[in-house]
Amino acid sequence: MCMTTFNRIDYARINQEIIKLNYRRSLPIVHACSSTSYERHLEDILTVVKPKALHQGALELLKESFRTAMRHFAPEYLIHLEGDTWIMEEEVIHKLLRKMDADKQTMICTSRWDEDLLAFKYLKSPTAKLWMHHQCAKVIRKFGINYRLECADSLATQFFILRAVPEALDTVMSLEYIPGLDLEQAFYRKFMEHFRARNVLRLRQREPIHPFNRYVSERLALYSQHWPARGTANDERDPTHPRYIPPTMDGKYETLLRFPRVRQGAFIQKLINAESYDYYNPGASRT
Repeated sequence: MCMTTFNRIDYARINQEIIKLNYRRSLPIVHACSSTSYERHLEDILTVVKPKALHQGALELLKESFRTAMRHFAPEYLIHLEGDTWIMEEEVIHKLLRKMDADKQTMICTSRWDEDLLAFKYLKSPTAKLWMHHQCAKVIRKFGINYRLECADSLATQFFILRAVPEALDTVMSLEYIPGLDLEQAFYRKFMEHFRARNVLRLRQREPIHPFNRYVSERLALYSQHWPARGTANDERDPTHPRYIPPTMDGKYETLLRFPRVRQGAFIQKLINAESYDYYNPGASRT
């Protein structure tokens, strides 16, 4: 497991406890972190990376976690998980690995980092006409037509599994940030220089990611909220904004409540029993 973290260090600590103390089959963790205040927790290997701007920093953390994992282990697969992205059911990961085992042509398992423009429009102005338009679009898209989908040519980096063979690794290690382009789009371009869509196991359960699968993807037991509990998102955007996070939206605390088997770990217990969330990821954005 290659985990990457900037300043959401409490998420990363709990993520490690989920994997190390609550999964039945614990996975080795290589943690690349650029926080100046983080202290080693349960990871097998911690590598410290100099902080950089958002996209450049995320890419350097990703590369360093892979470099370290390949240097210290002999993995068949590299699983990348951002520190604030929790997979609450370990069988989700093992099922995907079995699928990749069954098809040696699969080089990566991930989803697009796409946006449903019709859904955004409907959320802002929910009319019967827009609803019908959106339902028709869902049918059209099943035939491979990216109707009113933005950023469809992308590969999500938040959670993905890469086959640890040189040609696949090269798509990550040679990846460069392109100004004005999402990292996920740049990753798609680099990957497609070497491979084709046939080599991608798509996580269609999570597509399109925006707006409905960004923070919660129940079919993957994936939870990537940036706020500790309901009502703490501190979203200053107008409620009509399509990405607005309402105060009623569950946070990480509510996620833990939904999975009562996940209780082992000091930082898990700290969040569950917290009377205040001021301690949680100081300085990190909650939107």
